[in-house]
Amino acid sequence: MNKLWLYLSFPQLQLDSLLQQSTSEQSLHKENSQKPWVIWHEEKHQICQLNQTAYQAGIRVGMGLGTAAMLKHDIEVVLYQEKISQGMLSDIAHQLYLISSDISFWGSTGLLLQAHNMLTMYGGLPQYWQMIQQHIPNAITYHYASGHSPLAARLLATTKWNTITDDHSSIQQAIQPLSLQHTELSSAVVKKLARVGLHTLHDLLKIPFADLAKRFDADVTHYIGQLTNQISHPIHCFHPKQTFERYLELLFDIENLQTLLKPLKILLTALASFLKSRDLLTHTLHIKLYLRDTPSVDIKVESRQGEYQMDVWLSLITLKFENLSLSSPAYAISLKVDNTFVRSPDKQDLFSRKQGTFSRLQLQSLLQAKLGDDALTTPQLSNDFRPELMLNNTLTNMSSNQAIHLQPMRPSFLLSKPAPLQEKVSIAYGPERIHTAWWDQDTVIRDYFIAYNSIGQWYWIYKTPDNQWYLHGIFS
Repeated sequence: MNKLWLYLSFPQLQLDSLLQQSTSEQSLHKENSQKPWVIWHEEKHQICQLNQTAYQAGIRVGMGLGTAAMLKHDIEVVLYQEKISQGMLSDIAHQLYLISSDISFWGSTGLLLQAHNMLTMYGGLPQYWQMIQQHIPNAITYHYASGHSPLAARLLATTKWNTITDDHSSIQQAIQPLSLQHTELSSAVVKKLARVGLHTLHDLLKIPFADLAKRFDADVTHYIGQLTNQISHPIHCFHPKQTFERYLELLFDIENLQTLLKPLKILLTALASFLKSRDLLTHTLHIKLYLRDTPSVDIKVESRQGEYQMDVWLSLITLKFENLSLSSPAYAISLKVDNTFVRSPDKQDLFSRKQGTFSRLQLQSLLQAKLGDDALTTPQLSNDFRPELMLNNTLTNMSSNQAIHLQPMRPSFLLSKPAPLQEKVSIAYGPERIHTAWWDQDTVIRDYFIAYNSIGQWYWIYKTPDNQWYLHGIFS
């Protein structure tokens, strides 16, 4: 089987990340998306990415910022950050991994796919390519090409050939007229070749491969050997991570937390796709808000049941944001998930009634998001027969998922301190003797009764050895 490679080139991932917000919230960001946007590479001192509005104004990739400002005075400039491009490229690779096994990163702007071992599965190259296109987000700009070597596929994709074929002669015809400046050869080597009249790949390819090593540097021989598949090209395949982390730079500074929920939907949608494709859930989201001129804010949002759906997480985050305020505007946000677990199907009793929309764990998650992690407590039984010491409230945490089993014939409301009984009651049940703690200074000897008063209120009362009556609890 002849080898076939596909290369996907993503020339403006950071810019696509910015404009993706305009696509998701067009009514809010329409004015911003129509502005001329450029990505400025600070180390190279040149523009590396730009949108259509900037291109129409005459701005080009590689241009200096001063020249661009002369052509368009109101350009929006964003500093290039490689981690944004790498994050988006990683997300695309995770999506493509669902349909293609051997994927390799090529820098921070390209993906190489080994196609020849997938054609039998999909029934041919057209069907395989159609499936790949369906797994690339619509808002992403990319160029593509196929080749019989990794270098050939990359060369044609970066020169915007945008053709997928397994016909060797068509690939050769597309490669030969390309200038040597488009190759991986250094500029110094290209200048040397130009001095002897070699300007295109056709000029180099017509020279027998055995003569290249005699006439030119090893770099030229090595490149042509890999381009023509006479020298193997090392490939390091990508393996998906089980953690999720995404950074998103905002189109403009945002002061209102409720407005910040809109770009946050982009990250939550990506997270939902990441978890759903792996049949995973997570308990905790780590959100970081990057603020202008002040330290960033870390926010932890928890779901006791474990979730993956965007709408569920968004409702919890909305409640969390109601208790927060920003000291300065946010210019970027990030979302990180460390711990995931395999989702197990919900188990329901065939004969049980429908008890409500939310489960107990979902309700606890909503209350914690609204009131705070330290505001929700759970009643727990302790190993003590004294009623005032038997029941205590502890902070609800992620691990305390066991049900609460209270002893029968106990009131739901217990007075913090027993009060003398000052009204006439009728006894309905009792006595129940509680005699304990004789080993310490707080000995308890009581006879408890369940009684009711004239208006139907049910009390939990007790009598001491000296015939004193006290009210200790009230039944609901």
